[in-house]
Amino acid sequence: MKKFLFLIIVSVLVISGCSAKNNSNAIAANSSIEETASNGDLPLYNIEQMLKGKTDLVVLVNVDSVSEVKDKKLGNPEGSHQEAALHIEETFFGKAASDNIKLYQSRDKVKANQKYLLFLSYRPEIDQYVVSDGASQSRVDNTNSLAEAANKVLTVKIEGIQGLYSNEELKQLLNEKSSKL
Repeated sequence: MKKFLFLIIVSVLVISGCSAKNNSNAIAANSSIEETASNGDLPLYNIEQMLKGKTDLVVLVNVDSVSEVKDKKLGNPEGSHQEAALHIEETFFGKAASDNIKLYQSRDKVKANQKYLLFLSYRPEIDQYVVSDGASQSRVDNTNSLAEAANKVLTVKIEGIQGLYSNEELKQLLNEKSSKL
């Protein structure tokens, strides 16, 4: 009798564990863009990977406006993401359909009335862009007089081309790198 009860208890525990695992797999399979962008696990790509398909657009933008949007799909009534309206001032790589695009972000959000250098990937399912990886966003700060005097105000954090660049230097570098791929 004790063996029978032991087997029942072990069976219930095993079945419960499998059920919990299947449930977590189902949740993971149904994860949305919001969850991926907010989990802090953004990958880091080198410049070759970026130019071979991990990024669609490299642009200098001005953030015209930002708005918080409640996330209803996550089951978390407090969850939200930011949608930013961006105006493209200069394109270094790729081609946008318009000079005005939307950026979807759940973390490390851009701020209104600021300029940024962004490496972006287009997501057709939401008709918006997202940052391509964890190093794809740099605020352009014109307060450094030495950098401004040298016209090198773009900070690039992407592996393989990290550094300060002028607009022309970055455009030339990305053209050279993409032509070799």
